[in-house]
Amino acid sequence: MSFPDVDTLRLCSILASMAFGIVFTVLFLRARSERHFLCWGMSSLLYSGAILAFSFAPLRTPVIVTLLYAVLGMTNVLPVAGARLLEGHSAFVRWMIIPIASAALGHGLPLVLGAAGLVQPYGIWQTIGDALGLSISMGLSGYILAFTGNAAQSSGRRMAGLSMLAYLPGYMLSIVATIWAMPGDEWVALLAMLSDQILLGVLNLGLLAIPVELVQSRLRDAALRDMLTGTWNRAGLEHVAPRFLVAGAGVIALDVDHFKSINDRFGHAAGDEVLATIGQEARQLAAKSSGQVIRHGGDEFLVLLPPAQDAQAFARTLKTYLADHGAGSGWGVSIGIAHVAAGDATLGEAVKRADAALYQAKAARAPFVPVI
Repeated sequence: MSFPDVDTLRLCSILASMAFGIVFTVLFLRARSERHFLCWGMSSLLYSGAILAFSFAPLRTPVIVTLLYAVLGMTNVLPVAGARLLEGHSAFVRWMIIPIASAALGHGLPLVLGAAGLVQPYGIWQTIGDALGLSISMGLSGYILAFTGNAAQSSGRRMAGLSMLAYLPGYMLSIVATIWAMPGDEWVALLAMLSDQILLGVLNLGLLAIPVELVQSRLRDAALRDMLTGTWNRAGLEHVAPRFLVAGAGVIALDVDHFKSINDRFGHAAGDEVLATIGQEARQLAAKSSGQVIRHGGDEFLVLLPPAQDAQAFARTLKTYLADHGAGSGWGVSIGIAHVAAGDATLGEAVKRADAALYQAKAARAPFVPVI
């Protein structure tokens, strides 16, 4: 079996990349605020333009070809830039100069060494430099895309990043083929174009999946979260409960003392502010303990903590924080604590015990937190 020639593969890569570039560009033009589509469209269009230019750039024009390699490095950075924009970050950060510079230096440095008479011009070191430069560029960008940011929550982002990393074996094979003097030339271009036939589609479909997953996540959160406090709602409790149905997990029940009188004296806006404050403080504190906060109804909240956390210490800290907020307007909270028992069939059994402890604390007006 013989490989297709480089020109045929190059044409296939150009057409595929242009098609995705047009799709991303049209999506951006329909919604100019979705700048991630612009980044991804630019990546595809620049890639198709760069590999087309390789067909016309005289091989021994060092500046032009080195600049084209820098453009290839930029096409590796732009998918990451788009993902960062989608996550609410700035598109570009300082490390992104590395993929661009490595691609350019991988080609340019052997040329400089060749001009100085240190290596043979356009020989084995040129191929190795091209392959290593592109490997660093693709590898760093692919790793960042696949394993950082929201990659753990986004199959599309992980897929796109892994598809970039999948180019690396081709670059390594091109080095091996060159060192062993296997028949043929342009091994870097040939194996990269062969990889394109599978990986370009996977990469761009992965990118297209990222905003879809984000919308689905936001819709799910809207259904499972309380809009006022940012905590889970009762439906959200069912979503997170299985993680805490473990013996020793802490269940903290909390509500506002005399909440109705706050609404009556200061208005419902003041009551909403109290609930929002509780939700914010409880969420921030729970996040440090791998816990979750639920608005269980009205002015009652639940905090779920894993077994390794000290529920009583958490409750005392939270009560202290909330006392500082409530000092001016005279509101406070009562807290009850329970733990999931080994025989509990559902988390609801521990919630009932926490509620019982809560009402015991309210009735006794106890300064301490009873534990059941």
